[in-house]
Amino acid sequence: MDSFLQVQKSTIALLGFDLFSENREMWKRPYRAMNVFSIAAIFPFILAAVLHNWKNVLLLADAMVALLITILGLFKFSMILYLRRDFKRLIDKFRLLMSNEAEQGEEYAEILNAANKQDQRMCTLFRTCFLLAWALNSVLPLVRMGLSYWLAGHAEPELPFPCLFPWNIHIIRNYILSFIWSAFASTGVVLPAVSLDTIFCSFTSNLCAFFKIAQYKVVRFKGGSLKESQATLNKVFALYQTSLDMCNDLNQCYQPIICAQFFISSLQLCMLGYLFSITFAQTEGVYYASFIATIIIQAYIYCYCGENLKTESASFEWAIYDSPWHESLGAGGASTSICRSLLISMMRAHRGFRITGYFFEANMEAFSSIVRTAMSYITMLRSFS
Repeated sequence: MDSFLQVQKSTIALLGFDLFSENREMWKRPYRAMNVFSIAAIFPFILAAVLHNWKNVLLLADAMVALLITILGLFKFSMILYLRRDFKRLIDKFRLLMSNEAEQGEEYAEILNAANKQDQRMCTLFRTCFLLAWALNSVLPLVRMGLSYWLAGHAEPELPFPCLFPWNIHIIRNYILSFIWSAFASTGVVLPAVSLDTIFCSFTSNLCAFFKIAQYKVVRFKGGSLKESQATLNKVFALYQTSLDMCNDLNQCYQPIICAQFFISSLQLCMLGYLFSITFAQTEGVYYASFIATIIIQAYIYCYCGENLKTESASFEWAIYDSPWHESLGAGGASTSICRSLLISMMRAHRGFRITGYFFEANMEAFSSIVRTAMSYITMLRSFS
């Protein structure tokens, strides 16, 4: 199961830092994270573009999308730095539990392998969508300038991010430097999102695998005596409780991230939907469509993973119900104690575990609510145009 740790390290290493090293070692090569520093440096110029286009709804929406993207990217990068020790502690717990369960039988190792394969497929799709949006964001200004020059013989300089610089970007040298800076800064938005979101997906996939293993064990448990049955059940309940504790640790780390992600995603979707409805038949429509798909997938991952975690943790109740508990019980007070343990465990499993963002639960209902809210905002924005 060493591949689990390698996946997490390689994902966070996209940012250029070795976040699992000591504090001093971590900052030895800060130039590898210049993309994050560049997005922080370009932020004031994006904010200036927002203020400059305050009275133009179309330009304001375009600038606001860029502003929200930079805010979310910087926030996620800061959370990675702040939570790096918690992530390392969680990864160590996962590795230990995965190794213990995989050694107990091939069927348990197969459940873990299946969960990691599903996680890799989801992460690959997510990375592809984000990289596609990043590529379109970098290439689209050049395409629009080329089409404008071909059709009108003149082209206004455009950048990947709408910025208002204090220098004249009509000068070729200034434009080239500004374009490279903007394109390089856009990676500072992509990498923190890819890192945090894929790690969350990996964590929840393996937690679901732990809950499935607990269900598998409780459905098939048999004891030759009451004492043996109680000991077997205690191990299963311990696995379930350990999984719940790890869920709680994960939720505490991701609560502020999920809250910020859902709030900003709602605003991004309404702005991008408005821009897409205006530029549907233009070259910008392809870019906005891909961007909308990326934002939707990003919100969907959190909701899908939260829904799966809730379902698998709650399914332990039905696993207890379907288990052959009656075959391992006899008469007497000991059997009463086992029945009481099973009932208490069923009552706890009935609630499951819910991934939250402080004020809401990350599930498919929340996802549909985000999409519906965005549609209503689009209607409102179109009424102002």
